[in-house]
Amino acid sequence: MRLNCSIRNACWLGIPLALLGCGEAEPPVAPPPPAVEYVLLEPEPIASTFEFVARTRATEDTAIRARITGTILERNFEEGQMVEADQVLFRIDPRPYEAALASAKAQLSQAQAAVVVSARSLERGKELVPDGFISKSDFDRLTSESDTAKAQLASAEAAVQSAEIDLGFTSVRAPFAGTAGRSELSIGDLVDPNAGPLVTLVQMDPMLVDFDVNEQALATNLKNNQLRQSQGQPPEQFTPSLKLSDGDMYNQPGRIDYANNRVNPSTGTVTVTAVFPNPDRLLFPGQFVRVSLQRGDEHEALMVPQVSVLEDMQGRYVFAITDDNLVTRKNVKLGQKSGTRWVVEEGLQAGDRVIVNGVQKVRVGAPVAATPVSSMPHESTGTE
Repeated sequence: MRLNCSIRNACWLGIPLALLGCGEAEPPVAPPPPAVEYVLLEPEPIASTFEFVARTRATEDTAIRARITGTILERNFEEGQMVEADQVLFRIDPRPYEAALASAKAQLSQAQAAVVVSARSLERGKELVPDGFISKSDFDRLTSESDTAKAQLASAEAAVQSAEIDLGFTSVRAPFAGTAGRSELSIGDLVDPNAGPLVTLVQMDPMLVDFDVNEQALATNLKNNQLRQSQGQPPEQFTPSLKLSDGDMYNQPGRIDYANNRVNPSTGTVTVTAVFPNPDRLLFPGQFVRVSLQRGDEHEALMVPQVSVLEDMQGRYVFAITDDNLVTRKNVKLGQKSGTRWVVEEGLQAGDRVIVNGVQKVRVGAPVAATPVSSMPHESTGTE
């Protein structure tokens, strides 16, 4: 009897357990939408720019040499110093050339006297020839002596001029304002025209910058400008700016000076020269720099960060966020690259929210927890 009751109790206790075991399981809790960051696209000013490797070159760079032979008496500059145009850099002993000039002037005086005497004799001969007091041969001799005296006078005048020039060369002057280089010569050294440069002089302001442009790109630009001019429009302007080797932008604006008149056959490029003011002498000849050419004026455009751009068999695309915080794919056509961003030509519009952080966690049509981007990678100022 007790056994039956125990069995009965066990059966009653098992009923709730069975009922619980037969009920439906609770659905799993859905994970929260992935957190992403986005940028809000707004038009901003942008210009078409092209970047080139370039090298600086002095406007004037000359090696100053002695024009005469002599001993250096003075050196009137410091190496690396700015000198003015026509400033005396060296003085060469002038005494031999002063003596040569004095001798040339004395010979000039003799030649002038000989001209006067021969002229008088010729005049008297002209008066005596009609009356037959002198022969024709004597008159010819007087004429020849007058001509010889005039020739000797011209030679003496040239000798004086040459002596004055040589004396002037005893003062070695700067042909232009610039920076003096290193000089190996000292006071007392003997120099001559074959002794090598006395010093080099470089004009550093303004500074020239040479860079090579593809001949096809240059030809295309020329054709475009011809077309614009035929339509009454001004030619397209290119404004150069300079980036130094340390990445800093040079603080002076430049201008295009000229393009070379021939194509380099080994590279298929044309060398273009830009001019940059260099009042503070921050630029030195021979530096490697980068030139950015801005074509035309700035215009409004949309730009997306590189990190937001993906690519597959269909092309480039980005993930954008709808008003309902759902992910949508937008195929894009991109233009020039500016720093870490691309110019958008097609596929996006102002006000679009483009995902930049968390793109690997999203799928099209799924919701996301979107917040504006808090920080972006370092923006470069270069444009390609």
